Amino acid sequence: MATTSKKPSAKSTAKKTTTVKTTAKKTTTTKTAAKKTTVTKPVAKKAARAKKTTTTVKFTVKKTTTVAKTTAKKTTPVKTSIELSVTGNKKIGTLMKEFNKEFPYLRLKICYSYARQAVAKGESISGIDVNKTLASVRRADSGGDISISGNKKIKTLEKEFDTVFGLYAQVCYTEKDGHRYYTSGSTDEMTLAAFNKKCEADGCKKGEWK
Repeated sequence: MATTSKKPSAKSTAKKTTTVKTTAKKTTTTKTAAKKTTVTKPVAKKAARAKKTTTTVKFTVKKTTTVAKTTAKKTTPVKTSIELSVTGNKKIGTLMKEFNKEFPYLRLKICYSYARQAVAKGESISGIDVNKTLASVRRADSGGDISISGNKKIKTLEKEFDTVFGLYAQVCYTEKDGHRYYTSGSTDEMTLAAFNKKCEADGCKKGEWK
């Protein structure tokens, strides 16, 4: 018996594929409008305070009176020799003390007139009592006053004592080795101030008025 084969239908029997059209979801983008912010620029001076206040500052200038300060230039006064007054009523001790104060490296020795001869012989002499006044020991026929200053020569002073008071006066000094001397020769030609300065420079000792 013949086998009959069923002829396939011309219509494709393939599985029908249904193509699903995918519709992309339409996304609606909502444009967000930025909220417009109005920034109010600060006004330097608010209208509310628009009333202009004018502040007047009053400056009071203190009147200063400048007094020019005059500074006197300090000058060291130059010591000048004072003038010693030698009168009859002055004690010999007082005169010797004043003389030594004015001329610290010198001494004044006052003796009776006869002491001159003793000095010429190289003999030592003694001075008059310092508590006596010149008037009480001077020569009877003498009288007057004399003065002693730094610019007076030694020989002039010694001569005045002889002429005015009739007394023998000698200017003395003490060397650094302690030996005591009277002025003589060239030293008698010097002034009291100059010789006092020389004695200081030579290292002489300051004399005591006694």
